[in-house]
Amino acid sequence: MATTGIVNGTNLKISIGGTAVAYTTNASVDFTMATRDTTNKDSAGWSSSAEGLRSGTISGDYLFAFDATYGFEELFAAFSGRTKLTVKLATSDAADKAIEGEGYLTALNAAAPMEDTISGSFTIQFTGAITFTT
Repeated sequence: MATTGIVNGTNLKISIGGTAVAYTTNASVDFTMATRDTTNKDSAGWSSSAEGLRSGTISGDYLFAFDATYGFEELFAAFSGRTKLTVKLATSDAADKAIEGEGYLTALNAAAPMEDTISGSFTIQFTGAITFTT
């Protein structure tokens, strides 16, 4: 049975190739659409626009662990290898809707502050169609 009501963010995870990114603390997805200028002499001095290219990114924050099932090492390998990734943002309930697509890892970092937990973030730029399905 699909999740009902307001969803707890803890339940939403980023998976790459079917494996959840380990120890994530945050996940977000962003969509944008560029517009194209259609201003002309009949626009009466007003600018006008039409739809253009759509794009999206999915990003996450994680806690660093050397023994992570899918962590910094795997993310770095995908970045270094320019690997196209299959990405999914979903809960563990198969009846819930999910955001899915393919993309490339465009940003990856890790920060190690003194006497604190090592953490980092990553961003994947979608390429091609993005779906919102069950």
